[in-house]
Parts: sequence; structure tokens; C-alpha cells
Amino acid sequence: MKRKILVADDEIGVRELFKELLKDDYKVSFATNGEEAIDMIEKDLPEVVLLDIRMPKKDGLEVLQEVKDRDISIIIIIITADRDLNSAIKAMKLGAYDYVVKPFENDKILKIIQNAFEKSDLEKTVKTLKKEITKQYSFKNIIGQGKNMQKVYEVINKVINNDSTVLLTGESGTGKEIVARSIHYNGHRKEGPFVAVDCASIPETLIESELFGHEKGSYTGALKRKIGKFEMAHRGTIFLDEIGNLKMDIQAKLLRVLQEREFSRVGGNEKIQVDVRIIAATNANLEGLINKGVFREDLFYRLNVVPFKLPPLRERKEDIPLLIQHFLRIFNKEFNKNITLSPKVIDYFIKYPWPGNVRELENNIQRIVVTADHNVIKLDDMPDSIKRMGEKKSDGIKAGMKLDEAEKYLITETLVANNFNMSKTSKILGVTRKTLHNKIARYKIKTRPKTSKG
Repeated sequence: MKRKILVADDEIGVRELFKELLKDDYKVSFATNGEEAIDMIEKDLPEVVLLDIRMPKKDGLEVLQEVKDRDISIIIIIITADRDLNSAIKAMKLGAYDYVVKPFENDKILKIIQNAFEKSDLEKTVKTLKKEITKQYSFKNIIGQGKNMQKVYEVINKVINNDSTVLLTGESGTGKEIVARSIHYNGHRKEGPFVAVDCASIPETLIESELFGHEKGSYTGALKRKIGKFEMAHRGTIFLDEIGNLKMDIQAKLLRVLQEREFSRVGGNEKIQVDVRIIAATNANLEGLINKGVFREDLFYRLNVVPFKLPPLRERKEDIPLLIQHFLRIFNKEFNKNITLSPKVIDYFIKYPWPGNVRELENNIQRIVVTADHNVIKLDDMPDSIKRMGEKKSDGIKAGMKLDEAEKYLITETLVANNFNMSKTSKILGVTRKTLHNKIARYKIKTRPKTSKG
């Protein structure tokens, strides 16, 4: 099917020229004045419009302004004469894609039209991707119906359409980034960018440049200007994950951005103003870090405008069957399988404490689907490491044991079961290596088996 072009020009010679030039490759319609152009744009929905500046009833600038006011998604190429170049520049500022000057070269105008259709295709692709992302992070994809998750939904609904700074807290693997993305993609900033920054994974020497950018030559290796994450997030949302890992000097600069909504790139003097919504997250106790003198109290209060804590999976066990089915759907589709879990396995999963939270559950469902040789998974089919933990858990974790004691026990037993391999242990627990190292340090767990001296 030929793609649609509208030519709006009151000169019959121009219309005849375009008719011959475009008839083989495009479906071309014509308008002789501005009012007719508007009517045909709304009726025929052409992808590209060739629009003359000087026309009766409504000129090209008036047509362009009306298209913009009505939020009609088309690409407009301005046709102009030398004497109207200033008007062509005004048209570009109003959103015209390009302009051609009469008399124009056929090859040049054909190339501009081709580029315009490529731009149209790109815009459609971006729009489709945005719809898919919005669908992916709709509320229905935050799995959970229990009372703890209902509180999460209530808070999200309160903040999605305002720009209040949100501080998400909770253990690793509870879904803080998913909640942050849901706030963004369901709110009034959803057409803007969502930029995620993992403050724990960026080296200290690079974090300022990553957040605020740098100018060429500002330090060794700065070969060109770099745009920082805050600039990238302009008119959207920036998600600062593991914010408790920021050093004090960066905290001070971040505080100024929160207060003034402006900053300078590293090595630059220009003040850059940004319009961003800030969502921060941490699995650390920021108030405890304040007491230790490693986190600024004034920054904490700036971030803690709307605080809420995501519950660990062990505190919403009623959601575990829903999550199991959710992840089975995803991984069965991905690996072209039809795996289900027996009732005993589901019951085992409900009783298991999941120290790595939802991420650990997801990792285990993926492993089960990938390695399964038959469709119904029974307890005997469970990965050995998980079965060992389950067996140890029944002996070692007892009613009345404190949460920290239970977590320390599970980490220790998983380390032993995997011969103190950090990578395997972190994968089984569903946490990052950094989180695992932090917990090992916190609980003072020995990471090497005891050896007897001969």
C-alpha cells in the first residue's frame, strides 16, 4: 500500500510538478488553501505534508500552528520562496521537519521526503515501545493482593501525579525499581525519560561525572563533553538506587540539586537547570548512617518527603502463589515450555523464608524451567542447593528465632553448601554480590571453612 502525502499549495504548477514526481511511489492528495489543508489532514491522515507558506484563507504558519494545537501527529515540510525564509525559520520553531526553497531540485526534495518517512517510522516505533513499557509497568504487573501490598498501591496512587520526592526502602530483591518505574509510567511524566542510576555500582571517581556530566578536558580521559544522568532525565524521572552508598561530597552536591534544581558539569561554569522528579531507594538504614556520620541529615530530610517501605516476601506469603504463576508464565513462554509446580513444591515455597525476596524466587523459577526434564515439578526435582537449605532450615531455624539470626543462618548454610563460592551463593539467595558481602560483614560470617592443622 502506498504511503500518503498531502501537497498544500495554491499554485497549480507546483501541484502538477509534485503529481508527476510522486505518483509512482506515493498516494498524493492536494489542497489549494489553508482551510482545505486542515480539513484534508484530519480526514485523510497523511503521514507527510508539503505545505506552502503563502496560501489564501490560512497561510502555512497558521496551518502549522493549528496542527500543533490539535496535537495531530504528522510531519510537515515547508515550501517557501527566498523572500519567505524568515517565515520558514518560524515554521521550524513551530515544529516543521524541514523546508525547501522554490525553485527546488527534484532529487533534493525526494531525499527530504524519504527522510521524513524514516522519521515517521522511528516516531511510531518509539511510541509503540513507550506503550509496551507503560503496559509492562502498569499496576497489574506489580504482583500482590495481600494487605501489605495494598498499602504499597495506596501510596503509589497518591504520588503518581505529583512531583514529590519519594524514598523507597526495603531489603534487596523486594522490587524497589519496579515500583519506581510504575510511579513514573503511570503518572503525568510518563512521556518523559526514566533514568535509573545504581549508585553502588559506579566507581567513586566517576559518580559525579555520571550524575552531572563533565566538560571536555575537565580531567584526564575527558576527551569530549559528557551529558550526565540528571540532564538525560529532564522532564522525566531519575531513580537513584542504593543512595546510601554515595560519599559525603557527592551528597552535598546532590543536596544542592534538590534545593536549586540546577548544577554545573564537572569542569564547567554553566548553570544547567533541570526539571526532574527524584525517586531514591536504599536497603540501608539511612538514620543509622546519619548517626555514624556517613550520611547527611539534611539530605535525608530532602529525600524523605514521601517514604515507604516495601515488605519482604516472608511478610506477604499470601502473594507467593501469584508470583509463582507470574514467573512461570514468563519463563514458560521464553523457553517454550509448559512447566507447573506440584502442590507440595508450592507449599514448600510458601514456607521457605526467601532471604533474597522476590528476586530469589524469580531466579529459582527460572532455574527450574530451564533445567526441567518433565512438566510437573515435584520436591525431588528441586535444585540440590535449595533442597539442602530446606532440610537445614527445618533443623536450624526455629520458632521464636530473631529475623537477623535466621538470615545469618541461611547465608552461612548456603555458603557451606556451595563451598564458599560467592557467585553461586548470591545467585541462590537472589541478591547481588555486593549485598551478600555487606550481609557477611554485618553478621561477621566467616567466609572460609575451618581447616585442621596437622
